[in-house]
Amino acid sequence: MRTLANGMKGHLALDAQKRCMMIRLDLADGTVLAVTDHDNDISFDLGDGAATYSAGTGIMPSDLELATGLSGSDIEITGPIGDDVSRIGVIGGRYTDARARVFQVNWSDLANGAIALLSGFVTKADVSGGQFSFTISSDAAKYGQSIGRVISAYCDADFGDARCGLVIAPLAATVTAVTDERAFTVSFSGTYADDYFNKGTVSFVTGALAGIRPVEVFDWTAAGVVTLWTALPEAPQVGDTLEISQGCGKTRADCLAFDNVINFRGFPDVPGTDQVLRYPNPGG
Repeated sequence: MRTLANGMKGHLALDAQKRCMMIRLDLADGTVLAVTDHDNDISFDLGDGAATYSAGTGIMPSDLELATGLSGSDIEITGPIGDDVSRIGVIGGRYTDARARVFQVNWSDLANGAIALLSGFVTKADVSGGQFSFTISSDAAKYGQSIGRVISAYCDADFGDARCGLVIAPLAATVTAVTDERAFTVSFSGTYADDYFNKGTVSFVTGALAGIRPVEVFDWTAAGVVTLWTALPEAPQVGDTLEISQGCGKTRADCLAFDNVINFRGFPDVPGTDQVLRYPNPGG
């Protein structure tokens, strides 16, 4: 018996014919997606609560090449779109950045424990030809990411976060009419002028679109007509509920308008490359 990463234990000499692949994804909204390439569902506990690993997803894992040192390792999981993995969820970003654990078990004797193969996160989620594909990268891949602030004329804080300092209360609304994947009408309480929620975001709470990443508002009217910058994975349905949050243009003028310029995080007075490359022009 050998102790492996994440507190998982397993016999390294498991019968190869009795091994099966297990993948657990912990999504940001608290949902757990557990799947296996075995032909029967398997209930297994990694130490943080038992989960039923579904065989009905029909996943096909790629070969896994484990890197040494700080080089990242990754594996691709594919399978048909269905009840376990929805097209809307994949396109809407619900699975992206989900915490991922990939391991093997002896399906004939689960008491043998688990062999840890990869611990990381979903770096890419896509849909093609009725199938989903998840690229899972190891935690070591984070060492290849650029970390730090970028000098920009615009504020790099998210509107309403701790660095911004403002408290933004979202507006609860309900879809009453639908034009297409980008435009729909909502009912709500209160009065909000045209453009009030421009540059803000829409987050669906109920319906098929619940849980997808927030989508930016292109235009808002006082009558409750919402137009989005990008299309939703599918058109919302009448009765779907959502939250609409106010936005910010991230300029110094915007911070002044919100009486919050003290927390402005941009650098509009830093000369840009056009100033660096200027040269004397006699007679100019």
